[in-house]
Amino acid sequence: MARREIGEINAGSMADIAFLLLIFFLVTTTMEVDAGIGRQLPVKLDINLPPPPPVNERNVLKILANKNDQLLVEESFVKMEDLYDIVMKFYTVNKSGERDINMPLYEPITKEKCRAEITKLQADLVKSPDNTSLPGEIAKWEEKSALVDEVGVYSEIHKSAVIQLKNQAGTSYGLYMEVQNILKQVVNELRVIECEKHDFPDYYTLREDRPEDMVYINMLRILVPERILESKIEN
Repeated sequence: MARREIGEINAGSMADIAFLLLIFFLVTTTMEVDAGIGRQLPVKLDINLPPPPPVNERNVLKILANKNDQLLVEESFVKMEDLYDIVMKFYTVNKSGERDINMPLYEPITKEKCRAEITKLQADLVKSPDNTSLPGEIAKWEEKSALVDEVGVYSEIHKSAVIQLKNQAGTSYGLYMEVQNILKQVVNELRVIECEKHDFPDYYTLREDRPEDMVYINMLRILVPERILESKIEN
């Protein structure tokens, strides 16, 4: 009996099918993207501009994580578990009516103050139309005016109050993240309090990709500003 020959299988279209499947999975797969930590870095100063005015020491909370994984606040060694209370005090001690001269002061923001500042800045803009910073300042005071309409008179921490975070080259990533977590925790908890105080939605449900939520997020950024300035790494 003659042996029956097996015909060849045409695999010419297999490459096309595999290519189409690859495109399908690339298009439909969602990739996880790390958002990172949003921080303000020091800007390079223009040598042709006059030096900025001196900042009062009470408005700067200096935190240093050194290469030996030790934490210093205002050049004094502190334990990690004490950092939360230190940062919280920096933000709130003078907001409650006390007057600690070593901590940032608060100023009441009223409708009258907003109008006066906007009027002054608009007059300055007429005199100096090339000053690119003035429109932004006017917009900030307009946002504050809208906030007063929403929540009434509120207290605002001094405009130069900032937390200055420095890290030495040998600082471990673990210590760096512990400090970052505590700083963010304080800001989040204070914003939660503001949400409850003014009957805003739950802070942890607010999302930046929803325009209706951004209204509340922008107000909270004024009420509790996250002013954390990371300086260059030191040796």
